[in-house]
Amino acid sequence: MNRKAPLFVLSALLLTGCTAHTTQVNDESEKLMTIGDTTYTKGDEYTMVKKSNGPALVIQQAQSIIYEKEVPATDEMKKQAQEQFDEIVKANPDSEKQLKTLGYESKDEYIEKVLLPAVQAQELMKKYFTDDQDTIEEQYKPSVAQIIQCKNEDAAKKALQALKDGKSAQEAAEQYMADQATYKGDEALVTTNDTALPTRLINALATAKNPGVMDEVYATDDDEPSYFVAVLVSNNYEENVDRIAETLGSDSSLSKGCLVYYLTKYDFEVHDQDLFDYYKNNSPEYLVTRPDLTETAQETD
Repeated sequence: MNRKAPLFVLSALLLTGCTAHTTQVNDESEKLMTIGDTTYTKGDEYTMVKKSNGPALVIQQAQSIIYEKEVPATDEMKKQAQEQFDEIVKANPDSEKQLKTLGYESKDEYIEKVLLPAVQAQELMKKYFTDDQDTIEEQYKPSVAQIIQCKNEDAAKKALQALKDGKSAQEAAEQYMADQATYKGDEALVTTNDTALPTRLINALATAKNPGVMDEVYATDDDEPSYFVAVLVSNNYEENVDRIAETLGSDSSLSKGCLVYYLTKYDFEVHDQDLFDYYKNNSPEYLVTRPDLTETAQETD
């Protein structure tokens, strides 16, 4: 069975207009097949595809347009996609035969339609970390630091003094870190995703004016607090952007944020009422020309 949507379906799904309406296809009464006394038309297939997979298909097509504008396929990207396919074949020599059962005419079509867009998606995400810097800084407060999780408050105070006296973070950690410490003085990117760290420490690292030893002990706010001391290495976003992208690139909320950013940039609008209602109820953030819907959804979360 060919699982790819017919081109006339994709074209119809992307129709636009001045007002919301229900999209249709040309020659919707044209017969596609008959089973017994039942006949299915173009209109029947279009309605079925739109209801079952229309929202995903529209977003997929929008992404393709964004890729072409922001990260058009290069020879290097095509090479990466080919290498990915070669790895697939190594693991499963019957891959090319199986692709045909999924509706792909050849490996080249699969590479072009599936693997190459996946490579472009990765490149777009990297670009997003530069394009939407302000949002990422505000939400994740990234910085590079050496953090020591200490045995107790007294050990933390001694570790802090040792750092001020010129000992390295590793030296101080060897003497004062907790037995089961997660943070052992190694250099690492710190963000708001590091929920084991005190919020005050993350904020202080992100806003410090200069690198160096942070001048206090930071404790978690719970019944059995953990104590931390830290050395800021850098909170310069441009300097650390590659590291930030590598660390946060797999964050699902950032993946969605990336898509919404570029949908907004290109004024993505939905003019089919059925699709609009679906996004309104399930993914209002995609309705970027209707921020009131997104705000309402956030208020009810």
